[in-house]
Amino acid sequence: MVPASPVEQLVARGLLACPVCLARLVGEGPGLACAGCGRRFPVRAGIPRLLDDSLPGIAAKRHEIAGWVELARSEGWYEPEDEVDAALPFVNRDLGWDDRNWGANEHSFSLLLERHVQPGLRVLEVGAAKCWGAQHLIPRGCEYVAADILDDPNVGLGRGEFYERRVGRFARIQADGEHLPFVDGAFDLTYCVATLHHALDLGRMVRELARVTRRSGTVAALNEGTRALARSGTNPEQEPERRLGINEHVHSLPAYLWAFARAGLVVRRVEQAEGYGDLRRRRIAGALLRLPGAGRSASTLFAQCCHGYSGVSLYARRLV
Repeated sequence: MVPASPVEQLVARGLLACPVCLARLVGEGPGLACAGCGRRFPVRAGIPRLLDDSLPGIAAKRHEIAGWVELARSEGWYEPEDEVDAALPFVNRDLGWDDRNWGANEHSFSLLLERHVQPGLRVLEVGAAKCWGAQHLIPRGCEYVAADILDDPNVGLGRGEFYERRVGRFARIQADGEHLPFVDGAFDLTYCVATLHHALDLGRMVRELARVTRRSGTVAALNEGTRALARSGTNPEQEPERRLGINEHVHSLPAYLWAFARAGLVVRRVEQAEGYGDLRRRRIAGALLRLPGAGRSASTLFAQCCHGYSGVSLYARRLV
């Protein structure tokens, strides 16, 4: 007897839901069907395709899918490199890179692994892209589910096959983070890496992250781009992405905190995404960092509100 696939297991446990009406999805031939509204969704290459043309903002999301592929081709990182993908996100540590963005991913993801991951958790990554999180979570005894709008075989969910060969099978779902196709409370831990700032509606996406997480579960947003209070919400460095239709927004730290609070999430830790090496060298932020007890929080808050464009990581617990 052929073992059920990870997606079939999600369906059997009643965890997959229609992205439009949130009724349960059931198997129907080679695809899925909604038990409520009757919509049908194909499954191709083992990936349920749960983007529906009736969803708000879907045209912009489909444009963004094409934009990511075009960006990857134009910048020379479309073709897969096994050595690089096997090291993600620790390319600075393991391959000797000096990349600030990946350094921030490395620092923030390490904190997630150290403080919030334990065997037996069901974990959802939203905006999973290639699904590199699988190679760290599955060996730690977690059930890992990857969701993204991008299904490309090289830079999207299709590349997950590389990680399945490394650590075993896992569910990959093409879905929009603002309309997640899962029942309420399906996951113990829901996280995203540099994904929230792509949302058309920040508040809605945070509410969705909270909704699919069980009470007292963890919701984490890692390495989200931020701006100082006096800076524009349009970061000039993101112009190449915007020209290709990639949805880029820059929110302030207070905006993120407000969105989390409104979603019933209590933020337990606010972390400078790349760590504190740079802040230690700054006059005011460095002085604040040396304060006993509250130094890290005070330095982070000051830097996030006053230091131009940077990144932040939020680790929260769902209370309601």
